Amino acid sequence: MILRFTRYFFIISVLIITIFTLEYSTGHIQWKIGQKTALQEYRTAKMTILLLPLDSRPPCTQFVEQLAAIAGIKILLPPATLLDNYKTPADRVGLQQWLQTNIAQADAAIISIDMLIHGGLLASRQAQGSTQDQERAIDILIELHEKNPQIPLYVFNIIPRLLIADSEETIRFQKAMTQYSILKDQIALFENPHDVEKLEKIENQVPLELVRKYQSLYIQNRNLNFHLINLTKQGVFAGLVIGQDDSQLFGWPNSIKRTLKNYLSNLPEMNDKIFITRGTDELALTLLGHIATHSSNMQPHIYVAYSHQQAAQTVMPFMPNTVQKTISEKIDLLGGREVDDPNNADFILYVHIGNRKTKDIVLSTAAHQLNGFIEQGYKVALVDLTEDFYASETVLSLLLKQKADLTKLIGYAGWNTTSNSIGTAVTQAALFSQAATNSTSLPESCEIYKSNLEFLIARLLDDWYYQKDIQPDINQRLLLTGIDPYNLGSAYNKTDQHIRELMADKARLLFHQNLANRLIPISAAGANHYIAITDLQIIAHLPWSRTFEIYINPTLTVTYWQ
Repeated sequence: MILRFTRYFFIISVLIITIFTLEYSTGHIQWKIGQKTALQEYRTAKMTILLLPLDSRPPCTQFVEQLAAIAGIKILLPPATLLDNYKTPADRVGLQQWLQTNIAQADAAIISIDMLIHGGLLASRQAQGSTQDQERAIDILIELHEKNPQIPLYVFNIIPRLLIADSEETIRFQKAMTQYSILKDQIALFENPHDVEKLEKIENQVPLELVRKYQSLYIQNRNLNFHLINLTKQGVFAGLVIGQDDSQLFGWPNSIKRTLKNYLSNLPEMNDKIFITRGTDELALTLLGHIATHSSNMQPHIYVAYSHQQAAQTVMPFMPNTVQKTISEKIDLLGGREVDDPNNADFILYVHIGNRKTKDIVLSTAAHQLNGFIEQGYKVALVDLTEDFYASETVLSLLLKQKADLTKLIGYAGWNTTSNSIGTAVTQAALFSQAATNSTSLPESCEIYKSNLEFLIARLLDDWYYQKDIQPDINQRLLLTGIDPYNLGSAYNKTDQHIRELMADKARLLFHQNLANRLIPISAAGANHYIAITDLQIIAHLPWSRTFEIYINPTLTVTYWQ
């Protein structure tokens, strides 16, 4: 009997040590949390979501997986062999079969219409999918719903960007076509005679065949969006998001958006099912946030703070509306509510807009405000934007110089466009706040914080260190040697290896100056505890044969202190 008890005790002890490495020292106990994900170790997935992404880039795939892990959600992605690779479209037939085979494993699905019809975002800009491809895609979605009515389908479709697609035939007409599109929209709205004169001059510079091609592209997109709206009305889709790719205040894309919004104004019953917003790359992850908040019947309360008075009404590059309007759209899509008092909020979304005129006092004031919110116990997610894309215009540039404790942030974003950054930050903060509040055990809380910290660190390394520091320098060096940063070709391996080394150096710097051994307070099981980051390892590489984006996957060793 004693021998049997001893054996059982030994087996249980081995299992415990597999999960936690216990180290005893004077005055505290350390639990080193392993490198398995939350879903593998301490948490059972709350739901499984099938994802057909916009394309294979990290923002459309990896980001969604990482944010889902914070929320305790499992993502089903197609095999990489079926997805697109830069200028090579996805295997649409293979993806259609994958959808039909795997949909039964999911509790919900997020599906990119552009991927299903064209084979990815870049392919959609050139309308590589035919009318027959569109009809086939719609038929498959209707069939998926009819065979699996219990599985809600959330779809998203993109209004093409203002700048016409890159190709040898069209690139020299891009500027003229942009002006043509803007003027056509302005004339339709204002009928200014001076605009008519400008348009007549531009018409002589652009081939009529090219004009007709892009008019047809936008008309087809508008008609497809009407069809998707009607299918949502009929209950085929549980939700529809129509995103607008890079644009300005005027142009054909804006005309489509206005037409669709006018149509939806007569469908108030669809207000919580159909959304029109600025953005592309972040739409799948914001839909993830929408599903998570609605399935839990929790409405995130968000207090929005700006670093200066002009920030809210600024119209950023590639945007057709103000920063404030974009924030409202993303909060609405998330199912959240903006509140006027930080004491009534689940978190603060702190938004900074920098430009060449930004003075040091603005940055120092912003850093002081951020630290003040954190010291008062508020959860804060930082959206750190620049009009000119210079590192010196960001708040993070000052926080890094001050060696600030960046582990206190619950979210950070400053990459690419304003809509991408806002959508990413608000979704991360909402998912983390909800998961941390609902956690029922200390191990689960530790894993939630660890998952969120890993995504936070990935954003710091990508959005600031890579996008603002490494990438501009690499691009300049490539151009000096006659290499196109958007077509690395035979220079890919050497460039990729160099970037890996640079990113590893930046990760070590970030770890030692702003992350290592900082005590991070967490609340679990009704008590206060602390964790600390004791090690950081990263994997980094270029996912496509260009320097525009980077894949970064941080792995933390996080220690619990008692």
